[in-house]
Amino acid sequence: FPAYLESVIASFYERGGLVRLADGATGSVTIGGTVSPAGGNFDEPVTQATLKVVGAFHGLSSARSDARRYPSIDPLDSWSHYRSIAADDDLRLAREVLQTGAEVNQMMKVVGEEGTSLADFVTYLKAEYLDAAYLQQDAYHEVDCATSSERQALVFNALMGWLRNPLRFANMADARHFFQQMTQATKDWNQIQMKTPEFDAARRKLDSMVTGASSHA
Repeated sequence: FPAYLESVIASFYERGGLVRLADGATGSVTIGGTVSPAGGNFDEPVTQATLKVVGAFHGLSSARSDARRYPSIDPLDSWSHYRSIAADDDLRLAREVLQTGAEVNQMMKVVGEEGTSLADFVTYLKAEYLDAAYLQQDAYHEVDCATSSERQALVFNALMGWLRNPLRFANMADARHFFQQMTQATKDWNQIQMKTPEFDAARRKLDSMVTGASSHA
């Protein structure tokens, strides 16, 4: 690779940004680059030079694709330097849930569910719920295929509120059943047009489900 590789890549991405024309009008140019490193080696020069200058990174995952978790973007490998529409506390909670859930999942592959505590299992289920109910979407559904920032913020805030509730379960079967119901109900909510009576009713149903589980805490 040439010694000037980084400067060439940086000069390309620097073309993106906000533009103000002579007549006062404004516009923007967004550059979304795609890098496919050989063998998935992110340490190779082109990938590293690109990561140094871009504002966000969406790391595609073959494991998520094989598991039919779409879009197959790994939430733990991906990042963004741009300002979020979500509150910082909510973002920290989401990262913590996903990271801890992934660690428990790896542990369960070794010791199995029978060797996992109920508290750790609930943490794993919370991560799976957040993944299925928020990070994944149905590209073929007219509502779920594209989501406005307003709806993203509202739904994310709601999910973080539910995950903060002190949920307690008698056993793993009860916990699994609860999160299966929550996942399906939230997926149904994701496919309802916002600002409709049906949307509000689905939200109330989810609130009620969480309240019911929290009342046993």
